[in-house]
Amino acid sequence: MVSSCHIRYVDDPAEWDQLVLASGGRLLQSWRWGEFKQRHGWYCLRLSITAADGVALAQILVRRILPFSILYIPRGPLVREFTEALPRAFHHVIQQLARQYRAIAVLAEPEDASGLTVLPRELGWKPSRFVIQPRRTLKVPLGDDTMLLEQMKPKTRYNVRLAFRRGVTTRIASHSEVERFYELLRETAERDRFGIHQIDYFRDLLTLFGEDAALLFAEFAGELAAGALVVRYGDEAIYLYGASKTSLQRHMPTYAVQWAALQWARSHGCRWYDLWGIPDTDDPPPETDDEHLNVRCGLWGVYRFKSGFGGRPYTYPGVQELVRSPVLMALWRRLRPLGG
Repeated sequence: MVSSCHIRYVDDPAEWDQLVLASGGRLLQSWRWGEFKQRHGWYCLRLSITAADGVALAQILVRRILPFSILYIPRGPLVREFTEALPRAFHHVIQQLARQYRAIAVLAEPEDASGLTVLPRELGWKPSRFVIQPRRTLKVPLGDDTMLLEQMKPKTRYNVRLAFRRGVTTRIASHSEVERFYELLRETAERDRFGIHQIDYFRDLLTLFGEDAALLFAEFAGELAAGALVVRYGDEAIYLYGASKTSLQRHMPTYAVQWAALQWARSHGCRWYDLWGIPDTDDPPPETDDEHLNVRCGLWGVYRFKSGFGGRPYTYPGVQELVRSPVLMALWRRLRPLGG
């Protein structure tokens, strides 16, 4: 089976994105996401693997760790056509790359169940303890304003309207205003106790995605009150980062900026708005309370907010790992997070 495997490195951006979208792939398998990650510590490989008419795609990110590396497939592999020969062919290619880059492990994070078909346990793959991207998300179907409002929970719908009654205004900001967004994000990160990248990370993201990325601002009395960074790929827009000013939260600017983001996504031909990350379960942790949701409860801090917009939950299969050096992998688990 492996001897009939055909491997092709795809080096044309338009062709790659066409293949990804036709295979049900999303943002993290897009050409520009790979280019973006190459600016921030990764090396990118894009492969099409064919075996007995079965086809798998994988954008593989390589992170160097001194003389070794980690291979990471975000939201992949993608399977266009499955055949019984494909898992061993895919495994053979991955093992070759792992030897070439001296990888201590390969981490794969399929978009859906079809990706799991080429990561079978009998070939050494197993569920990982790593959490890289969120395991669950909410995807909001996009329609006209009436539909958007009707699918919201009553309190969310009320807060959207309240923000505008109080004088909150929204606009699409210039990408050159990323510094203002970043300062607001720093305030939010300090308040809610989470880490953020350096400003060049956000600047590069906006530059590479160009018109397919938007900075959306909600302002009150001329002051920036909330912001959102949204990226479009295929038929969906993804809410990647959000921030708000503590002193202006009572005016509900985060609701206004999400309303603006929904409309921006719709105007760019999207059918879905992906709210990105929610907890693994609908059950709140026992320590949840209104005052400390963000600080103490991780993703639960924003779940109640996001769920108000009426999205449909979607659960990803989770990270699968192929460990090649258990000793080095155990050491790396303790010393190094994977990073964005």
